[in-house]
Amino acid sequence: METLRCLILGSGPAGYTAGIYAARAGLKPVIYEGLQPGGQLTQTTEVENFPGYPEGVEGNQMMDDLRQQALRFGTEIRGAIATAADLSQAPYRITFDDGSEVACHTLIIATGASAKYLGLPSEQKYAGMGVSACAVCDGFFYRKNAWP
Repeated sequence: METLRCLILGSGPAGYTAGIYAARAGLKPVIYEGLQPGGQLTQTTEVENFPGYPEGVEGNQMMDDLRQQALRFGTEIRGAIATAADLSQAPYRITFDDGSEVACHTLIIATGASAKYLGLPSEQKYAGMGVSACAVCDGFFYRKNAWP
């Protein structure tokens, strides 16, 4: 079984940022992308509230930028989904949906969040055009509709 110094589960902003810092520290991190490579922001059009993008950025572009930066510092990125974990003793053991298993000395869980919708057809139809799942992200667009 492969043993890693640093394993990161999740490939959203937190996962990629962890990969950047861990790689710069010489920990040779490996990111497993999980269910949604790039995280929830890949489902977002314009991101205006992330540092470093004064004019805003498209969600997929931002996540690609973070991914490229993590790769530049030596983070390895793999595509699989964690299905089980034994955290009872170090090194920790993680099992993936492809049947592989790895051990790791450091485990960073950066699996983020996912929007919870009601399942109505109109939610998909109007997503990004009035239907929102993130008040922090999208509240700005409705700022002039606030209570007096």
